[in-house]
Amino acid sequence: MLDIILDEHIINIIRNNKIFEQRDLQKMLKDVGLNIPQATISRRLKKLNIVKINGIYQSVEYNQSYLPIVLNLHISDSGLIVMHTPPGQANSLAYYIDRKYLNQGKNPSSNIIGTIAGDDTILIILKDKSEIKETLELLHSDFPYLASFSTRPVN
Repeated sequence: MLDIILDEHIINIIRNNKIFEQRDLQKMLKDVGLNIPQATISRRLKKLNIVKINGIYQSVEYNQSYLPIVLNLHISDSGLIVMHTPPGQANSLAYYIDRKYLNQGKNPSSNIIGTIAGDDTILIILKDKSEIKETLELLHSDFPYLASFSTRPVN
């Protein structure tokens, strides 16, 4: 029973705070009356699939494990986003993006109106090029490592 309560608190803290170190999480748990050893916290983080990404602990969804990796990302001056994947993987990634981010899909605030996929390249088409920043933020939620790519428009 304590594991379930602990897990719920950890998930809540990670979702609502930027946790840079396990000792920060340990202090926040202590503030709610849970005095948990660091070794236990480390085991619970692993069980909950919470990892450090760009220096911040974040929950990694289980469905991400089957998503193809994005090798490169480019943005055109006209607001088109091009993603490169390993050969043969663009279609599955485009399908995922369409299902999750199309306006009629689960995310009505998305600016994505569609994708076109080849063998290893995806073209993401936006309603309005002024929404590139917001669209990239949405994509970063599924692909946190995209933040390390240059997102300046290319000619």
